[in-house]
Amino acid sequence: MNVEYRLNSVLTSAVGSHAARLVRLDDMSAHCVLILSAFLKRAGRIGGSELHRWLPRLVGSGVQTEGDLQSWVRQFFPGAGLRLFGACRKRADKVTGAGVKVFGWNEPCGSPVGKGDLFSTPLSGRIPSRSMVRPCPAVLFGKGPIDPDLPLFAVFNSRKPRLVPPDSEWLQALRFVFRSLDLRGIGLAGSAGTLTHDLVGAHASRSGLPQVVVVPFPLLESCSELSKIHGEAVNGMPVLSCMLDSSCTPKNKPQVCRDWIIGMLASFHLVLEIRSGGNLSAALEEIQAKSPRHQIIYEPEDLGPLSAGNIGLLEKFPEFAHRFRLPKLPDLPFKGRRNAEKIHPLGCCDIVWDDYLYHYTRGCAGPWPGEAYRQYLLNLFDARPLSAHSALETLIRIFQEGFIRAGSRMVRGDKAVISWSSHSPKELFVLRKWNRALIRWTVEPYGIAIRRDILRSLGAKPAVYGTDRVYSRLAESERYRFQLSGASGAGSWRHEREWRMPGNLTLSGIKSDCGFVFVRTVEEIETLRDNVDLKLPIVALDA
Repeated sequence: MNVEYRLNSVLTSAVGSHAARLVRLDDMSAHCVLILSAFLKRAGRIGGSELHRWLPRLVGSGVQTEGDLQSWVRQFFPGAGLRLFGACRKRADKVTGAGVKVFGWNEPCGSPVGKGDLFSTPLSGRIPSRSMVRPCPAVLFGKGPIDPDLPLFAVFNSRKPRLVPPDSEWLQALRFVFRSLDLRGIGLAGSAGTLTHDLVGAHASRSGLPQVVVVPFPLLESCSELSKIHGEAVNGMPVLSCMLDSSCTPKNKPQVCRDWIIGMLASFHLVLEIRSGGNLSAALEEIQAKSPRHQIIYEPEDLGPLSAGNIGLLEKFPEFAHRFRLPKLPDLPFKGRRNAEKIHPLGCCDIVWDDYLYHYTRGCAGPWPGEAYRQYLLNLFDARPLSAHSALETLIRIFQEGFIRAGSRMVRGDKAVISWSSHSPKELFVLRKWNRALIRWTVEPYGIAIRRDILRSLGAKPAVYGTDRVYSRLAESERYRFQLSGASGAGSWRHEREWRMPGNLTLSGIKSDCGFVFVRTVEEIETLRDNVDLKLPIVALDA
């Protein structure tokens, strides 16, 4: 049995089974929930998980009218005035007019301790007990037409670095599954805010696949973010969130609630790579223990920490786990190296390194300047050329555009500059540090070198390092050179020996004896020349 047939068999058996369904609250119950949400925001300044300990208790309290709600509120907030209650009613009317609906579940997903449905739990005590209801949301806010009978699937993948090569194993597995599955009559329970969710969402929109999007940010602020992923398809798209507006943002991580909601909505799960012991693996294991779904789980060639959660699901819930691997591809024929003299026209030993300044390129995590985020996602999903946005591909793009773009990041004021360093690639160890937050090196061995005297004639000058006092003494026209820096230590940038040049630099005017391009390997020179017609010499640093 081939992999494609087996995956579709799993899909067929999973449709219609196990998934929890959303139940839309009647208009009066929803109205009361929206009033209470606004009231808690203004009076009690309660939001996040605290808010979600109050809302389900209101729904299960038997409140039927606004009068009942006022009595219920006075019971818990005796100092609340009618004027405040009236303002909250207006807020609820405005939100309802914007198309917001309120939903619960058809099963006790946020189960209280003991028996009974969450929405029929009797009201008792003055403050909802933290042990009474799970922190996951029992009440959701939504917009758009949600079809409760549409079977859904969901994709789960632990958070990845911002810079992802298109040949990453998990991304190949994702493409393979989408090519293999017959998704007619099925929708996607998706999200936004992480690369995997954004990739899947953009591809689903392009393919016309129905979606229910669960966002980890406020519902009323979701449209602009989702339009970056889905384009015009966002209009009318069903969206759910446990947060109505920014005041309700939970203090704990919204992604935890998001993963749990998606897992409960979906009839089957596609698991790519999940870490063991994290929030995502805990949510999936909890769902499988209480209400198991069929799970299509990728089994990587090399098992490691990034996919340890996959193995945990396979071992703990074997009845509903369906493993798959990528089909073996035939080996590609060996591509011989080009003539070494043509590949490597300038020997490193011939370079007087101090005669040049160096512009280092780095990987571009996200879209290129001027590129739409949606297009970036689709290019990466399709593994199009230069979709990795690596440091080498950044260098290729510079020559395709014909100029180095100036930028204003890390520059005081609005003047855009190009950053250069007097440190040559031979001194890369001085500049190169591992950035744990961004999960990448600060500098990579790719870039452009141009003679220092040429750049000086074009306006390049050394950066001025110092304190705010130094900045205040600089002439207005020279302030673009300023870089805040302490005398030494972590707050000092003096080791970079930076130069700054205002404005873009057109490369067509740089003669072949005034600069060169550098990459790490001889093979990368071939890649560079396959993509652009270079007039400048190229140096392979590792040659």
